[in-house]
This record gives sequence, C-alpha cells and structure tokens, in this order.
Amino acid sequence: MMIFFVAEGYHHTRNFRHYLRRLLILAVVSHFAFCYFNMSGFNPMDNLLFNATSIAWPLLWGLILLKVWDCEKMACWQKLSVTLLACLLTCTSDWSCAAPLAILMIGRTRGNFGMQMLWMMGIITLYAIAFSIFHSPTYGLVHLACWLAVPLLAMYNGQRGRLKWLGKFFYYYYPAHMALIGLLARWLQ
Repeated sequence: MMIFFVAEGYHHTRNFRHYLRRLLILAVVSHFAFCYFNMSGFNPMDNLLFNATSIAWPLLWGLILLKVWDCEKMACWQKLSVTLLACLLTCTSDWSCAAPLAILMIGRTRGNFGMQMLWMMGIITLYAIAFSIFHSPTYGLVHLACWLAVPLLAMYNGQRGRLKWLGKFFYYYYPAHMALIGLLARWLQ
C-alpha cells in the first residue's frame, strides 16, 4: 500500500520538494528505528546483505524516479542510468529495488488500475522469489500476501480521505512502532 500511495502522492502533491524532504526525513529517522527493531543496534554497517534499512529509503528513490522519468529534458539513457543507480542504492534495503521500480511503474501507468496492479504484483512476485532463494523461503512467501492489498487499493477513488491528519500520522507511526517493538524485545530478553 505504501508503494501505491507514494506514486499516487507524487501526482497529487503541490510541492514536490516538500514531499521529497518529508520522505528523506522519514528515511533517516526510520533507518535507526529499523536497525533497533532488527536487534542490530544503531550501527548501520551491521546488516549489509539484506534489510539493512527500512522501506522508507526505497520509497524515497521511487519518488525520485517518478520525477526523473517525467523530466522531458533528460535523455532516455540518463533516465535509465538514474534508475540503475536507484536499484544499486536500494538493493540492501527492505523491499530492495522492488519498491522504487514498482513505484515507477505504478506512476507511469496511472489511470489504468489493472496495469498498475499487474506491474506491482509482477515486481513483488519476482522480489519474493529472489528473497526466497537468497535469504528466507518463508519470509519470501510472506511477501506474496501483498496480493491481498489489491482489493483494498481497488476501493481507492483518487480522492483524499476525510481524515486529513491520518496521512501525516503514518510518518510518525512507522518509525515509532519499530522503535517500540525493538524496545519491548530488549525488555523481554
């Protein structure tokens, strides 16, 4: 759902830089909460192979990719280069390069919900297979539960909800819940 709504937020935002700054702050704060949650402490070098930082980092890069691909001044090879860079910079994150690629394709196929979902679920399925092979078969299969979000996303009408504060709430909730779970896990040891 976060992947879909970053792409949707890109099309609805009035101030791209403000949105980008908000996601950057979320990525930095969430990194430390994510490391704490994963019991690796506050050392960002502890978990370099998989899940070294939260999904907020790939979400940020997905937003950047949407802007890059909308830039008419850039040549296709430049856009592809930035896309490759985004994949490299997010490959050790939670959701790896699947998140920015899914955001890009959801944003590029906006207006065609069926195509958006095919891209999103195709990319997530490939990620789940890779995760199953290289890291954890069980956790890889858990990623396929994202298919359950499709009916919920189909109910989205393109309009902002009545509870406007709820969108901002999740910027606080996401890192706070990971830090709280990390704290509880340490307390229960």
